[in-house]
Amino acid sequence: MSIEIKAKVREVREIGYTILPGHLPRTLMEECNNAFAPILSKHMDEIDNHPNRGPRRHYISLPLVPPFYDPRIFADETIVAIVAGLLGEDMAIAQYATDTPLSRSVYQAVHADVGNLFPEEWTIYPPTLIAVNFPFVDVGPQHGPIEVSRGTHMLEKEEAVAKINAGDIALEPLFMQAGDVLIRDPRGLHRGSPNRTEIPRVVAVIGCQRAWRQRNDEHDQTPIPRSQWDGMSNGERKRLRYFETLVETGEYKS
Repeated sequence: MSIEIKAKVREVREIGYTILPGHLPRTLMEECNNAFAPILSKHMDEIDNHPNRGPRRHYISLPLVPPFYDPRIFADETIVAIVAGLLGEDMAIAQYATDTPLSRSVYQAVHADVGNLFPEEWTIYPPTLIAVNFPFVDVGPQHGPIEVSRGTHMLEKEEAVAKINAGDIALEPLFMQAGDVLIRDPRGLHRGSPNRTEIPRVVAVIGCQRAWRQRNDEHDQTPIPRSQWDGMSNGERKRLRYFETLVETGEYKS
């Protein structure tokens, strides 16, 4: 593990996140954004009437097909090394989706994406889940950036919320460019902010977890075409082992 990888791993452990600027090809993010537009369009009635992440904000699973699946994302040595340094070499991918606030969205409540692993007694423990986020579009102050609070992944939620409300811990907006990669501990308190533009703020998430954790059944199934599965590297197939494979007959096969 190189010094840079070790430093990035340490940054996630200490403050809760790290950013890799311009790490993914911008042209690939543009392709993903263009391909996502018709998917988003199919969900507009649901978004207007029954949004699943707050007003005008929606979570949508991504298909594991090009351009959303690309080895430059899923086989990137730096991303894999950082996540493996946090979760172990046998870590698995359990989620691939998008979070998209649209115009007229609002602030989310400050929250963590996961609860305490030991709810009967709060304790500090190493990460068991890691989120890898990357925007398909540039995210500036008006586009609904995520706001994060450093170090709150290591605090009991009530204490962290009290410190945020008292101004002892700031909520910091993360402005990102298409191609930047955010690697974070989802225990850290954060919130989505309003998108004040007419451009959907599409941010993808790859949810990674330790090998011994079960996949969350609430995550939509995202089957992988058999022909694509066969063309993946051994490392990619190992990391994507929780996903089902779609065989040529249209049936699912684990």
